[in-house]
Amino acid sequence: MKQDLITCTCVLVIAVISGWVLYIGRPVLVPIASAIITSYVIYGLAEILRRVPHVGKRIRAGVRYWSAAVLILVAAWIAIELLLSDTDRMMAVAPKYEATLLALLTKLAALLHIETEPTWTAFRRELLGTINVQALLASLLGSISSLMATTLVVMLYTVFFMIEMGRFRRKLSSALRGKADMEPVIDAINSKIGTYLALKALLGVVLGILSWVCMHLVGLEFAGLIAVLIVLLNFVPYAGSLISVAFPVLLAALQFGQWNEPIVLLVSLSAINFAMGNVLDPWLMAGSLNLSPAVILMSLAAWTAIWGIAGAFLAVPGTVAMTIILSAFGSTRPLALLLTKEDVASPVD
Repeated sequence: MKQDLITCTCVLVIAVISGWVLYIGRPVLVPIASAIITSYVIYGLAEILRRVPHVGKRIRAGVRYWSAAVLILVAAWIAIELLLSDTDRMMAVAPKYEATLLALLTKLAALLHIETEPTWTAFRRELLGTINVQALLASLLGSISSLMATTLVVMLYTVFFMIEMGRFRRKLSSALRGKADMEPVIDAINSKIGTYLALKALLGVVLGILSWVCMHLVGLEFAGLIAVLIVLLNFVPYAGSLISVAFPVLLAALQFGQWNEPIVLLVSLSAINFAMGNVLDPWLMAGSLNLSPAVILMSLAAWTAIWGIAGAFLAVPGTVAMTIILSAFGSTRPLALLLTKEDVASPVD
């Protein structure tokens, strides 16, 4: 009994200290964690290229890795170009969006028969005084500029991780001499984590392209930039899908000032997200996201509290990676079982 109490106390103290270190170290740790995730995406894309029939196995490993890295770099460049090209236009349309918001509120007041109430004028004045679309866009652009700087740091870390990959593999092999059975386990862990993250990224790209087509056909402004945001939100469970639908619909309401286009976007984007999340995603992932929904929500809340928005994006990939690692060893397999909704197989199985 006393020993169990000591063990629980030690675990609690270690958890608190770890959380504190993660919190105060987030300016340094978030770019490093993002670079590790990006490296695994590159690793997974290289593995997918290797499985291409008739061609994949003939391509040298180095060529596959750097081809995947170039794909990631091109995607990041396109996202930055879209952001830079739309910055001035965002500030230019802000007054128009404020006027549209006022018109929509007036229509809603007329629908509810409160436009003649004495409180309506005061309510409208207070609301428009609180919600400044131009200030919100300026704040959003400032956050995005900071995100761009972080992205460049992440890319720099990723390049160094890629350069060190082969050297680290040799060092790991030397360190594991006498434990030859561990090398296949480590290779299987890396392969499974990389494949999961690469497929998740590819599914996000497909979702972003389909969403862009819907937004472009409707005539929504900033469709390309929103599509990039949807690609990133694919890594955030539940809330990501909700924002991927709600944000374009709200923007369409501000742009068009009527409900036809927003309703079309609501139906089409909801259908796309439903099909991706309930049909294509489970079919391609083949159960690799075997996390309990409660664990997903708790990890999302915990990592968001520790690392903010970056934690929301890294929570599920990091938890999946940790589950795969824990399931690879007999001593930690019970912990992996606690995180999953079904029994979990070892990566080498």
